[in-house]
Amino acid sequence: MHEDGGKQGSRLHIYAAIFLATLGTVFLPIPEEAALLAAGYAARLGRAGLVGCAAAAWLAVMIGDVMSYFVGRVLLARLLRTRLGTRMLPEERRAWAERMVAAQGWRAVVVARFLVGLRGFVYFAVGASPFSFTRFLAVNAAAGVVEVGGLVAVGFAFGELRTSLGARLDLMAAAVLALALFGPVAVRALRLRA
Repeated sequence: MHEDGGKQGSRLHIYAAIFLATLGTVFLPIPEEAALLAAGYAARLGRAGLVGCAAAAWLAVMIGDVMSYFVGRVLLARLLRTRLGTRMLPEERRAWAERMVAAQGWRAVVVARFLVGLRGFVYFAVGASPFSFTRFLAVNAAAGVVEVGGLVAVGFAFGELRTSLGARLDLMAAAVLALALFGPVAVRALRLRA
């Protein structure tokens, strides 16, 4: 009986870690996708349940997205009306975001959910626009279920591969990571020589 309580407590720690790691990506320059993949990996290793890992990650994603929306709604709208705001973000650039949200509506939210580098900026623009919070939340929650579920499933599948391939998978992952990090630098250096 005591062992079950320890296992349950351990799972809660994993869920809390997944939640905090995913939410932390709002403040740290780490893509949330890495935390989502890790959530699936942890579930596959049997450290926690797959549904619990996905739910913890999804909740953190939604909180981060709501924060971005309200930064746009409260701070960005006010900042853009100041002299500093108009200098930092001239009318023509600001108009791009406003036109995109006006023309695309809910599709802008869906596309932003899947665009890592632009997500926050689009959510700021959506927040600063007349787009309603309830509509934003509904559309983003549905897109978040798809994205979080997919990435947690990929992390789970990676954990499955790790179980069957062992250390060879670690070497392959290290090679792919090294290629991704240093490949562009090497190609650029070769181009500059030529």
